[in-house]
Amino acid sequence: MFLSPNTRGQENLFWPVMEAAGWLRIPKIDRTPSEKLAEICLNVAYEGPFELLFYTYYAFPTDYPEDIRSIFGKEFFNQTIQPEAADEFRKTIREEDVQAVVTFNKGIFNLVAEEKIDLPIEKLKAGALIQSKVKDVEVSLPLYLTFPTGWRYDKEYFALRTSSLEKIKVAIALGF
Repeated sequence: MFLSPNTRGQENLFWPVMEAAGWLRIPKIDRTPSEKLAEICLNVAYEGPFELLFYTYYAFPTDYPEDIRSIFGKEFFNQTIQPEAADEFRKTIREEDVQAVVTFNKGIFNLVAEEKIDLPIEKLKAGALIQSKVKDVEVSLPLYLTFPTGWRYDKEYFALRTSSLEKIKVAIALGF
């Protein structure tokens, strides 16, 4: 879960982008091994403007959330996995007193958002702040979408990803 090194053994792009955007200041030496990183994150032993809760919507390892549907079949996914995942998500929001949700996946964003989004990469590249509200929760809870954690399909990927997270950080801090 703590975004271990990629298949080439290089650091996952998530960590340096989060650091550059001012979300998590964890020295590079402390980002490996993943056990040390997990301890830092779980104990909130990092500098940053927020206490972060890392949450995996589907607790099953895949490259993409959409893969679960093909692994287990559409019917089982729709009747069992998806309803259970949605219930757990809402339960976590209640129990942890979550103030905002940031997602790195369009599919999950559209699943939990009151208002869905089309073509988010193009909008994010144009500098848009993509936001909605989490549906089916007792409180009005802001929901934001940013680039996927491994997205690097533009020569300016680092700056684009950092800028998106900076905008979200400001919006959360201002209560939008």
